[in-house]
Amino acid sequence: MFTLFFILFIAIHPINVNEIITSDGGKINFYDTDCYGSDGTDCDIVVEKYLGERLEWSAKIGGNSWDYVGNVLEVENGFLVLGSTGSYGQGNNDVYLTKLDKNGEEMWFRTYGNFYNDYGRTILPLEDTSGYIIKGEEQVCPTENVSDRCYMKELIIRIAANGDNLNSSIKE
Repeated sequence: MFTLFFILFIAIHPINVNEIITSDGGKINFYDTDCYGSDGTDCDIVVEKYLGERLEWSAKIGGNSWDYVGNVLEVENGFLVLGSTGSYGQGNNDVYLTKLDKNGEEMWFRTYGNFYNDYGRTILPLEDTSGYIIKGEEQVCPTENVSDRCYMKELIIRIAANGDNLNSSIKE
């Protein structure tokens, strides 16, 4: 009975697992958990490092609200995990970036955004290797409150290798 329930649960709530191949021949799987908690708003990011079929480490990232992963990038001495968070930051949802070391331990995290919703989708190294560029969307509203006149536009954030924001219009 439990097996049938589990199979039905997975069929109804599939986990969208993304994967990157790492420089050591292994892989990183990253995905969002289903939301849980008394009001169903506690969603976390999971990053798992495999070498062959062996799980080397697993990291759970997030706070007590919506946290979603957009992209993972392997960098020197670790991984940058990019997403969006309702748990931390300036507004409703903000861009979330954390650096994990090669063992999956958090080295630092940053949020970027303003009062309305900001979403991080991809992260790429800058051509001059001095940092990274985050691409995503930001919500723009002509009034103080969210309304049907709000719209989404492209968001580009330049950051230094340590995560410091190099844009002046986006708050850290």
